[in-house]
Amino acid sequence: SKIINEAVIDSLPGLVEKYQIIHQTGKANYKEAKETGDLVLGNSQFAKRYKPFDYMDDLAMRMASGSAHMVISRAGSTIFEIALWGIPSILIPITDSNGDHQRKNAYNYARSGAAIIIEEANLNKNILMEEIERVFSSSDYYNKMVDGAKAFAKPEAAETIAQEIINTALKHEK
Repeated sequence: SKIINEAVIDSLPGLVEKYQIIHQTGKANYKEAKETGDLVLGNSQFAKRYKPFDYMDDLAMRMASGSAHMVISRAGSTIFEIALWGIPSILIPITDSNGDHQRKNAYNYARSGAAIIIEEANLNKNILMEEIERVFSSSDYYNKMVDGAKAFAKPEAAETIAQEIINTALKHEK
């Protein structure tokens, strides 16, 4: 998402002072994000803490999620993966998604305590930095978000659905 990329890049000087940033930009936005990120960070002693990627395959995503302490994301079906990872998130739902599903997903997930929502119209570097700092400034708050993510996660969902399909197919076989 270009709007998320821009907010992250605007926040980079402050972010890299404290955090390592793994940034999946999307293929169409990679070149601009990489060049702008390099420019924004200039000669920062922390510039190597920013790692932009155009796309992450399954292995790269597993590695990134295994080392991540927070995810900043849209609010599509990825919230189910984030919940399985058991880490806090900041979600920025698409304003005009079909059926407003992203906003509904985001707020439903946030009710678990696992996520903070920032509406697109409110997204800027100051708000993004404030929310990141809020999560990491209190271990109690951070741990409540982790607990919320784990409670929301349904690791057995695929097996349950598959079993229901098999059961339905077997009923119709008779």
